[in-house]
Amino acid sequence: MRQWYAIRSKPRREGAAAALLSRAEIETYVPLVVAPPKLGQPRTVEPFFPGYFFSRLDPSRGELHLARYTHGVLNIVGYGDQPCPVPDDLIKSIKERLARCQGRPLSNLQPGDRVVVTTGPFRDVDAIFDGYLSAKGRVRVLVRLLQRLCRAEVHIGQLRLIRKAASVSQG
Repeated sequence: MRQWYAIRSKPRREGAAAALLSRAEIETYVPLVVAPPKLGQPRTVEPFFPGYFFSRLDPSRGELHLARYTHGVLNIVGYGDQPCPVPDDLIKSIKERLARCQGRPLSNLQPGDRVVVTTGPFRDVDAIFDGYLSAKGRVRVLVRLLQRLCRAEVHIGQLRLIRKAASVSQG
């Protein structure tokens, strides 16, 4: 049975480690917030818990071991060597509170979600969300160019969700 776990990452590697786990079809959640703008610079998206993210893992399927040895992960939070699950209600509460504070959830995109790029050179281009690259808000999307899907890196603030990917039921 899958449960949420808090995962400690290497500094500034939350997004990259979560993206690797997402590629293994493991649900992840990196709570992100819009930071106040610095003088002369645009707003940035930063982790709400720097150095940590959450992942929904099934210990009986070896996913704790997989997460523990994923590039960018330091450890799974627990007592001693025993990882401790995080209650589903706590994750739900964090998501709801951040959504209320920010006006919209920023980190609820999952690989496969359909998005549209709203600014920059790919403005108005439909894309497929592929994964988080950094805690500063860089993400990878797949765009169709010349009959091929090509990778592009954009800021999460440049994306608008069109449609969530079909969820895969895993037992």
